[in-house]
Amino acid sequence: MSNLNVDAKSELIAALDLGSNSFHLIIARLHAGKLAPLHKVKHRVRLRAGLNKANELSYEAMLRAATSLEEMGVILKEHKIKQCRVVATHTLREAVNRNAFLSLAEHSLGFPIEIISGSEEARLIYQGVVRSEAIKGSCLVVDIGGGSTEIVLGQGTDTHFRESKNMGSISFTERYFSKGVNQKAFKRAEISALQKLEQCSHQFKKNSPNSIFATSGTAKALFKAIGLVSKTTGRLELGDLLKLKDLLCQEEGVLKLSLVGIDEARATVLPAGLAIMIATMKSLNLTALTFCSAALREGVLFEMDQQNIQGDTRLRTRQSLQSRYQVDRRQAQQIAETCQLLWSQASKDWNLTSTKLRTLLLEAAYLYEVGQQISVSNFQKHSAYILANSELAGYNQDEQLLLSTIVNSGRKRFRRRRLPDIRIISHKVLTRLIRLFRLAVILNNSRRPLVIDLLSLQVAGSDMLLTIDKLFFLEKEVTMADLNKESILMAKLGYKLTCQVV
Repeated sequence: MSNLNVDAKSELIAALDLGSNSFHLIIARLHAGKLAPLHKVKHRVRLRAGLNKANELSYEAMLRAATSLEEMGVILKEHKIKQCRVVATHTLREAVNRNAFLSLAEHSLGFPIEIISGSEEARLIYQGVVRSEAIKGSCLVVDIGGGSTEIVLGQGTDTHFRESKNMGSISFTERYFSKGVNQKAFKRAEISALQKLEQCSHQFKKNSPNSIFATSGTAKALFKAIGLVSKTTGRLELGDLLKLKDLLCQEEGVLKLSLVGIDEARATVLPAGLAIMIATMKSLNLTALTFCSAALREGVLFEMDQQNIQGDTRLRTRQSLQSRYQVDRRQAQQIAETCQLLWSQASKDWNLTSTKLRTLLLEAAYLYEVGQQISVSNFQKHSAYILANSELAGYNQDEQLLLSTIVNSGRKRFRRRRLPDIRIISHKVLTRLIRLFRLAVILNNSRRPLVIDLLSLQVAGSDMLLTIDKLFFLEKEVTMADLNKESILMAKLGYKLTCQVV
């Protein structure tokens, strides 16, 4: 995967994958799609083992993770890394006390941590594989992790179907192999996996992919283990996996994994990973897979580079949603431009300094009306649901929640006390963003071209003063009535909105 032609002067960047079993750090030079890894670190943290039945992460697991991240933080400082994207996957998606852990973890590491959805994890894994292997045709990728399994089908770098299923080598070990490895345990695990794949397998069987890859720790261990039953190299064949299953069911069969260099920790969870792999291959009608060493972290690195040279992933996501839900793009653009103006005028006094939050505010404007295809009267609620629950490539869970919250609060009642806690933004700043957004929506209710430069907003504390040039209005009485209604609503919440025409 390394390329000697990569510019040695290009900036070092890093990606860190916080998996259910291990944390993986990669530091590399990346330029114009060429990746040269310089340093890799793997810590087996066993985060998933610290999750109890109530999905609470134990203090011991948090401490193990924080210690690991502190060591990785030192490595990042030694390499003078300025750009490091950190993504957390299944275990932290599940943990109900994840915010407490993330505060500790970010302090230990020195970089922000994103929790990504299973679909986004699948997309990034796929990017890591197809860009590392330079694949241009159709491709299927299977990644069995500690807590979840991702399956992706695509063409070139574009994904067509992505699935993330709640089944992993650690979770299935706890559920089906805690009392030993035998044929009965394998059968139960395979049936469970087949049931989880039942509703989506047809999507992946529509086409015969040119390339089929398995990646990550379970696949790597299976490629080693297959040497116990077959001389086949470079491929995982279903027939050989079935032979391996029979071997592991023998007395002391699992102990034989050490003969091919598989350590005890991996050997303990490999039967569960094998059961999931067999079920996946049966469900998708696969006879063989090839191993790829690249996975999520490489996908994150490639994405960091691709944002600069092939356009923003989020832009493609936004345009796809606008097309799917037939959004009035001119109206969306106008609301976004009004949001931009109001942000710029309020940013100094309201201390709005985050470029990321400004971008998300504008994206909320672009996607505000996606719910109108469902209901016109309460479209903001449907828009919010779509943004919170859709598979939005390029967004993490906090970002999707923020988009959904802004959009849901864009019109009608504003329930300040029901605003969710979002880790990437304080309650005060969130409220201010919503007030700016609501104002931008009201000023564009006429759905006609407006000269927004005729607007001026001043803010001080919780007070807003909107000055409007009389030349701005197309329907003055209606717009002023809408603004007066907003002033009354804000006053009930303890805020002040004053509007004056000059």
